[in-house]
Amino acid sequence: MEGEQRKTIGHQAELLYQQTLFANIAIIFTAIALYWLFLDHVSAAILKVWSFTICSVALLRIALWYYHLKRSETASPTTWIKRHVCLTLLMGITWGGTSVFYFLIDDIQINTLFYVLICGVTTAGVPVLSAWFPAYLAYTLPQVMALMVVTLHKGYTEPDAQALSYFLIIALSSYYAMLLSLARRSFKNIVSELKLKYKNDALVNELNSEVEERESLIAERTRELTIVNQQLKQSQAHMLTLSSAVEASPNGIMITDASGTIQYVNPRCEQITGYAAEEVIGKTPQIYRSDKTSSHFYDDMWSSIRAGREWSGELQNRRKNGELYWIKEYVAPIQDDHGEVTHFVAIQEDITEARMLANELSYQATHDNLTGLINRSEFERRLTELVGEAQRNKSTHAMCFVDLDQFKVINDTCGHVAGDELLRQLGHLLMGTVRKSDTLARLGGDEFAILMAFCDLKQAEKIANEVRERIEQFQFVWEARVFTIGASIGVTSIQQRTMDMTEVLKQADTACYAAKNLGRNRVYLYHDEDTHLVRQQGELHWVNEIKQALSEDRFELFVQPIVSTQKGDADSYEVLLRLRSEQGDLAPPSAFLPSAERYNLSDKVDRWVVDKTLSWLDKHRGALPKLKQLAINLSGASLGNDEMLDFISSKLKKVSFPASKIKFEITETAAISNLREATHLIRSMAELGCEFSLDDFGSGLSSFGYLKQLPVHSIKIDGMFVKDMIDDPLDFEMVKSINDIGHVMGLETIAEFVENEAVWQKLQSIGVDYGQGYHLGKPQPIDSILSDANDKFEMKSKQQG
Repeated sequence: MEGEQRKTIGHQAELLYQQTLFANIAIIFTAIALYWLFLDHVSAAILKVWSFTICSVALLRIALWYYHLKRSETASPTTWIKRHVCLTLLMGITWGGTSVFYFLIDDIQINTLFYVLICGVTTAGVPVLSAWFPAYLAYTLPQVMALMVVTLHKGYTEPDAQALSYFLIIALSSYYAMLLSLARRSFKNIVSELKLKYKNDALVNELNSEVEERESLIAERTRELTIVNQQLKQSQAHMLTLSSAVEASPNGIMITDASGTIQYVNPRCEQITGYAAEEVIGKTPQIYRSDKTSSHFYDDMWSSIRAGREWSGELQNRRKNGELYWIKEYVAPIQDDHGEVTHFVAIQEDITEARMLANELSYQATHDNLTGLINRSEFERRLTELVGEAQRNKSTHAMCFVDLDQFKVINDTCGHVAGDELLRQLGHLLMGTVRKSDTLARLGGDEFAILMAFCDLKQAEKIANEVRERIEQFQFVWEARVFTIGASIGVTSIQQRTMDMTEVLKQADTACYAAKNLGRNRVYLYHDEDTHLVRQQGELHWVNEIKQALSEDRFELFVQPIVSTQKGDADSYEVLLRLRSEQGDLAPPSAFLPSAERYNLSDKVDRWVVDKTLSWLDKHRGALPKLKQLAINLSGASLGNDEMLDFISSKLKKVSFPASKIKFEITETAAISNLREATHLIRSMAELGCEFSLDDFGSGLSSFGYLKQLPVHSIKIDGMFVKDMIDDPLDFEMVKSINDIGHVMGLETIAEFVENEAVWQKLQSIGVDYGQGYHLGKPQPIDSILSDANDKFEMKSKQQG
């Protein structure tokens, strides 16, 4: 009810404000007309005040109407009605003020007009203000009361007019009462109409809501029917698709009942098994069984699926034509609403080719493609298992490492095709030599290995010698040429104390190296206390270190100054080499260079030193304007190596400094041993602009005659004479003689091992050109040359300053 009442008041407010604009415009025009009408009877000043007042109130009511039109939501309908009533009351009072003119005008016609005016105004207010009865009272009551008071006053003051005054008051009262009744009835009618309208609207809304609800229900039912029809169509399409998919499936599909009787097989299942559908329907899957799959396998499968569990696995069956084939099968039980198994669906994938490929890949992964023997990875796996067997059961086994002798000669002479054929034939030869229980493998290149299970060292040695003899007796024929080869074999024992596979391989490899070092084509047994092997292991350690240092760039360049005996300063340096271990320790060249020379790695080390030295000097050439030369040592292996000569020539052509800044040093012993190669290398380097120095001169105690054949520029006097020349007269004479002969031949002389001031002064006194040793400067990293150059520049700047 409260909501309906608020709604009614809101509509009444709207009705009030709808008439406001035109009613007040009419009031303004009426006031203007009265102004002109009364102008001859009333003071103009009074008329102006009255006209201004009534027009101002009318304008205020128009302003309120406009404000309500634009901002009606800012206040409640009741508030808007109150505002309207207030201004309406003010307008009624203003109209009531016209009754004053009744005193001022003594014209019966004009006075009569007052009654007509007030009656007209109050009458006009009925349709305008009857929407809110209090508004009508506020507008009319001040006017009627004012006119009655003026009329009554006139009746008292003018006896002649007393009767007329009473009559007018009674008539006005009656008329006003009639208007009030009319306005009251109009007010109630408006309220009733509004309430009736609300009720009708509610009924219409309720009817519309019910119509919408029924339409919605109809639409929902229609939609549900549409969905059901669509689902039915989709289900039919799905069943058709599923049926087509099953028929066209690339996998075999078989359906059986709960007892295992076949009810359906698709075309692919027919292709896989070779049986037509009519041949198997009504029978059990036992028709496909082969004797390759055990009955326990099938028992476990049926036990699982009958319990309602899915099953998958691989099994080997037999086709109708008798061929065996492999399938990967997935079986799913189909259950009803009560959980009872009603059918089984089996999906089969023919994996026969995949199985064959897997076997082939497995073979390739464990066998050498060339010889068909076990490869290295499989051999190491079996070796690891045998080491574990020895550790667990204290058993004894053996391993042989076989390295072919002279294989490189055949490979280089006849080509890789011949080398591969030789390895293939040897593989077949060795297979017929070892025991059936032994594992024969090709580890790579020309290296083979034999793993002998449950074999002591003595028996292993016997088998190894048989292998060596068979290889030695074997004749390889290639393009009408006959070749014979040998084999160096290292044998080691596998016992409980053996740590791991790596230790076994290392021991066998070490023994094989020992066989090669002792003359090749022999068998060598590994023993822990063998001094020859201990020394060789140390050398092999450095061989591995050198190889890793070359690949990981762990060599470092050092330099030692070569000081002039005349000037006392160093403008040349000898490049030295250090090896940085994985632990960060620096190893001197005396620790690893002997192993490099023994195992043919010295030329690789030389190449590394030349490459890094030339690159370093090319990078820092601008900071070393006073540098005369860097001296690089070359081993004997580089003298006859044309590839090394080409490498040095190529590098020198790419650098931006003159080749004269590089000097190469070779030892006297290496030069005499390879005199022809040394002469060729020295002359080739001289053509490029490099110089050569003969290192350790005097150590060979050879004739000076060969110096005429070697176009060297300087000789370095062996330090074994220099270091004791103060105390040993013979050493002094040797140094002096070498220096004198070198000068006679036009060569510069350099003394090594200058360890103290006394030796340095003696060298100066006999005229040696340069000195080198710890007294003059210890070996430092090559970048120290840069700091030395900066120090000399700063010192020179201070002196000039």
